[in-house]
Amino acid sequence: MVEISKQTSADDAAIETLMGEAFGPARYSRSVWLLRSGPPIADLCLVLRESGTMLASLRFWEVQLEQQAVLLLGPLAVQPDLRGQGYGQQIVIEGLARAEAMGKWPLVLVSGEPEYYPKFGFVPATPYKLDWPGFVEPERLQFLELQQGALEALRPPLRVRAANA
Repeated sequence: MVEISKQTSADDAAIETLMGEAFGPARYSRSVWLLRSGPPIADLCLVLRESGTMLASLRFWEVQLEQQAVLLLGPLAVQPDLRGQGYGQQIVIEGLARAEAMGKWPLVLVSGEPEYYPKFGFVPATPYKLDWPGFVEPERLQFLELQQGALEALRPPLRVRAANA
């Protein structure tokens, strides 16, 4: 039976191991980590377990898009040998539902696989001319509206920075 629950400090070591297996040691050198300088949003940090074994984890961070707080999805990590079996999809759907229910953020931004995130409603962020800290392939940046009209209200170009920057 699959169970999705909030992460606790007891999960930290297992999550670190999972992220190492999923992304390797170079993960901290990716530009997206420059936006994760503060703590993640605890109520949106999730783990997916089956029969007590952690199979996936997901975190969200608050970042600034110009003067507006938005969510940054990720990292999403799934046991490498279990990719393609729907665990990532389940935890992302749950995380987005929780984020929307909180009603605090108008948008979610992700730096992720361009072919993976559209199934959740994400659209390319390239038309919004994001000023991102460091190098990122523009096609990896995608938005999802949590509040109707949030994308329409954006006026590019837009600077993205860590919430505490």
